Amino acid sequence: MREQEDVVTERMEQPQHLPAAVMKIVLGSLLERRRNEAGKTQGEAAQSLACGQSKIAYIEGGGGIKLAELNVLLELYQASEADLAYARSLQAESNKRAKRGAFSTRFKQQLRLLIDVEPTCNRLFCHRSTVIPGLLQTEAYSRAQGRCWRPSLSTEEIDRDTANRLARQYVLDNEDQHFWFIMDEAVLHRTPLPPGEMKAQVLHLVDVLDRPNVEIQLVPFDVGYYMGQGHDYTVFQYETEPSVSVVYLERYNKGEYAEAKETKGYLELFDQQKAAAAGQERTRHRLLEFAASL
Repeated sequence: MREQEDVVTERMEQPQHLPAAVMKIVLGSLLERRRNEAGKTQGEAAQSLACGQSKIAYIEGGGGIKLAELNVLLELYQASEADLAYARSLQAESNKRAKRGAFSTRFKQQLRLLIDVEPTCNRLFCHRSTVIPGLLQTEAYSRAQGRCWRPSLSTEEIDRDTANRLARQYVLDNEDQHFWFIMDEAVLHRTPLPPGEMKAQVLHLVDVLDRPNVEIQLVPFDVGYYMGQGHDYTVFQYETEPSVSVVYLERYNKGEYAEAKETKGYLELFDQQKAAAAGQERTRHRLLEFAASL
């Protein structure tokens, strides 16, 4: 009995550090798992809520659910007391608004989930084809990117965006998180920086590579074509119960999040890209070689 109480307590404490959107995804995944274990279809779940099957798919995909509806589904699935407590805690926490003055509120609305998940995920997997990831950029690189934007940004906008991007990099200090970056070698050549500043950027990559919780791999040009080489995305993994992943896709002037059913494909793609990329020491050698040429 005591052991079961400890499990309930642990699960109720777990969701409180997660972003609201992630808690909805965890809750949806939990409900899908319990539905399958109970031998119920989405149609049967929809009947219990007097709604369409699409709503159940929406809930299980992380769209959120009202408490009354949650209770109906949990009863249908004959959920345990531990799951009841955990699911209700997730539902309650996921409906809380972000605190005024929270770090993510410095950013545009479409970026706020990204800023919330960076410091809270257990693992981050990132692929970039032509641009060095924001978490690895020097101030000079970030400013140069801002100057390339059209229509042109004001000095104040570039100052603000650069300061915010650099402030995000504190997450790399958390050794409980693991960060893995794969970059096409093109990121070294398609640069807005003069040679001296680009050399500093490349040496910064070498420094970050020495962190115990960071992996950086380059995909050399001589590899030729490899799967997903033109796709920029980031996967945020959470060791929740059940575990979930959030995939952020880079777009021209904004980002979007892949549907839950697509996340497995991106994890498989990242494994293929890891296989195509050079190992850590070969990557270090290539970075130092390139820096010496500048």
